[in-house]
Amino acid sequence: MIDKTLRKGLSLVFALALPSSAAWSKEIAVAEMLVTISVHNDAGISAGTLRGAEMEASRVFRQSGIEAKWLNCPLPADGPEDPAQCRTAEFPAHLQLRIARRPRNLSEITFGISYLSADGSGCYANLFYQRVEQMHERSRVNLASLLGDVAAHEIGHLLLGTNSHAANGIMRARWESEELGSISMGTLFFSDAESRQMRSKLATWLAKRKDDSRVASARLGD
Repeated sequence: MIDKTLRKGLSLVFALALPSSAAWSKEIAVAEMLVTISVHNDAGISAGTLRGAEMEASRVFRQSGIEAKWLNCPLPADGPEDPAQCRTAEFPAHLQLRIARRPRNLSEITFGISYLSADGSGCYANLFYQRVEQMHERSRVNLASLLGDVAAHEIGHLLLGTNSHAANGIMRARWESEELGSISMGTLFFSDAESRQMRSKLATWLAKRKDDSRVASARLGD
């Protein structure tokens, strides 16, 4: 099991050169579909493998209309990012992924675990690198690609909520030869319904954030 879930004259010229207002709004909306993931590499995975995995997971989420930003923690105190972001957890926009070497007291076929509250929301997921290595050795599927898709699966659980396993695709509970083949071909993705659900949660959070910002600005103007 991949995881256990606890879990236009000139106007015409402009019309031809620019997208319609509806399309422009849609483009902006997609651009704002961003999830930040703080990654804690407790397993000591090489920088190259981790970077490859993050690129693969980003590609999978981009297929769903979501951009993923990865913060490899800990961040240097004098770096371009704020180290405090490594501890930030805000559903659904900032999530935490910890990569451990091996699980404790879990099934040998458990690749990861996502922690969800009673309402189905959650910010924390663990991934077990040893399990990914073992599958890589058995299947010969590229290690970084496999790791990236497992990471996307676990983050998917956080964004989708409870009972989010599916009969096929990246959210299938147990990956067999069909899923492994799809990973090799780069075609293992979230379904359209899963993609809409994840975008909807991010859009709801973004709308609330903008409303809160407007309220705060209005109060400052009183």
